[in-house]
Amino acid sequence: MFFDPACIPCIVNQSYRAAAYFSNGDKSLELKIVKDVCKEVEVVNENYTAPHFSIKMQSIIERNLGISNPFEKQKQENIAKAKKVLPLITEYVEKSTDKFEAATRTAIAGNIIDIGANPDFNISTEIANLGAKNIDLSQLPRFRDAVKSAKLILYVADNFEEALFDKFFLKELASKRVVFAVRSYPILNDITLADAIELGIDEECEVIESGSKIAGTDLSQCSNKFIEVFNEADIVIAKGQGNYETLLNEARDIYFMFKVKCNGIAQRSGFPIGKGVLLYKPKFKESPNEKI
Repeated sequence: MFFDPACIPCIVNQSYRAAAYFSNGDKSLELKIVKDVCKEVEVVNENYTAPHFSIKMQSIIERNLGISNPFEKQKQENIAKAKKVLPLITEYVEKSTDKFEAATRTAIAGNIIDIGANPDFNISTEIANLGAKNIDLSQLPRFRDAVKSAKLILYVADNFEEALFDKFFLKELASKRVVFAVRSYPILNDITLADAIELGIDEECEVIESGSKIAGTDLSQCSNKFIEVFNEADIVIAKGQGNYETLLNEARDIYFMFKVKCNGIAQRSGFPIGKGVLLYKPKFKESPNEKI
């Protein structure tokens, strides 16, 4: 797992933005939510990650608002924005001479949609730059070979809206057995089983809940089914910063796809903020601080 003290003010800032969004101008409610989140800082230690802190933030918002799944409205607003650019993505992938690379770029670009770490995302700009150098694909040859020889692929999903982009990549895996893992709780704008069915992911591949209830994948929370697939899969593909933060130090090899959205992840990954990456983590590392 990855922790940086900089995650704390980031989550507190997220709590303020969420409080302002949900409070309808009630400054007392905004203050109450932010103060309650600040109290939780006391329990944070080096074993925490931003996703673990995010579930604390959301539970505080839910308690103060008296509702569950508070980000559902934002998810639906974002999915409408994402659907508008689907014709452009379809044209980009279909006209590409290398559809596997195009679909990989598309999946990475979709990770720009993020209520937490990157609320001011611009989908149209991201799609316009799909073929640009803002995505590092230095690991693509290794990745392509691994996919070609794989029989079982575990795809650990991230956000609901970006799953529309994931579908282009899933089509490239149609000849494989693919297990698409979603969250077991509606945390932030992360994808749940109901969301996956709404988008028709279940028509593309097998869909399971991971068991994880944070905006990442905590194996101590995960179901026996997920752990079984995680261990047996020829390839694990994990989308998003949250999955990178929580799965970074697990024993097996993993391919991560995400957009770098903060200084902590930029320093850890070795890529600048704004860069899209296909990052390969081998099974064993010589040092927890080595760039991979």
